[in-house]
Amino acid sequence: MLARYVNIKEEPGFALCLQGQSADWINLENPTPEELAQVAAELDVPPLFLADPLDAMEKPRVDQEDEATLLIIRLPVHKNDDGDHQFGTIPLGMILVKEKLITVCSKPSLAQDILSRGNRKPRPLSQLKMVMKIFIESSIDFMTHLELMEDITDIAESALSKAQHNEQIMTLLRIDKALINYTVALKSNRAIIKKLLEGNIVPLPEADGNLLDHALTEIQQAIDMAEIYGQILGSLGDAFGNIINNNLNKIMKLLTGVTIILMLPTLIVGAYGMNLVLPMAQHPKAFWIVAILCLLSSGGVWIFFWRKKWI
Repeated sequence: MLARYVNIKEEPGFALCLQGQSADWINLENPTPEELAQVAAELDVPPLFLADPLDAMEKPRVDQEDEATLLIIRLPVHKNDDGDHQFGTIPLGMILVKEKLITVCSKPSLAQDILSRGNRKPRPLSQLKMVMKIFIESSIDFMTHLELMEDITDIAESALSKAQHNEQIMTLLRIDKALINYTVALKSNRAIIKKLLEGNIVPLPEADGNLLDHALTEIQQAIDMAEIYGQILGSLGDAFGNIINNNLNKIMKLLTGVTIILMLPTLIVGAYGMNLVLPMAQHPKAFWIVAILCLLSSGGVWIFFWRKKWI
């Protein structure tokens, strides 16, 4: 079963849970400054340890001060607004202090949703194993999002193969940006696990070391997936860039050919439109003669271009 926890937003007796040592896991979801100050005072946690994970730009890192150990990692988030998929990452702070785990995140229910999953191992029985579960489950979430990105890319590729639409191109650009962010976040999370495996930050029993190895494997798989999808997306972008340029060249060549075909009739008509004495100007069928000359000149140029396969 899950370690006993208290959610500061839902538990009226939060202060009693702190003072009575009844909560193994304290979950802070978008807390107020007053709530942060209360937790810092009750558990002797540096205030910056609680405030830093609320910064959306905070990078993954490990920090220690007195008896408190801070781990900041980045977790994947996905938002779908009527088919407009948005991918990103958000920091999650984990503080190990006085045999308690404090999670701090600006997104409600993020840590609670991860730790409440019971269909995968390891189940969180201690504070350190809860940290490992967050690493493992977040890696699985990364891979799930990467698979979704691949599906969205396939749909955009299918649409682009039929007609070039700016919406699909922008979708590929957003996914490319998300892949870069995911890769950076995963590599930073991997660096934190490697520091934990050294055993210099938190005492690491052999069984927990095996779980960290499992978490490291999951993260490495997610990194490999992100890098492969990034390469595929880069190749796809280059291919469609070449296709667009080739189509543009074809259109420009066609328009140039049409312009040249129309240039000769325009020259003939322009010459006979002058107020000068011209050959056959007084001929009763001068109009038809000029029209036939225009048709013959246009037709001759068109046949020449067609034989050369220029149009």
